[in-house]
Amino acid sequence: MSIDEVMDAAVDYSNASWLDQDKARDALIAAIVLHVAEAVQREREECAKACESQAARWRPDQRRVYVSYECAAAIRARAEKETT
Repeated sequence: MSIDEVMDAAVDYSNASWLDQDKARDALIAAIVLHVAEAVQREREECAKACESQAARWRPDQRRVYVSYECAAAIRARAEKETT
């Protein structure tokens, strides 16, 4: 979800009539939650990729390579745990 879609939900909330404000507020909150969750997921994946790229730089030292891949796996596992 883009920030523009979040802002559209905010505008809908501000323009909602008294009777529709609860529904519009719930839609705004859902849009914000979705936007943040997607941003966190993108950042986690970038962190995991950074761990993997370190492993490529440390090829001669197998212990560091292992730790780098374990780090990436742990980041991805945490993401799966939080989304299930």
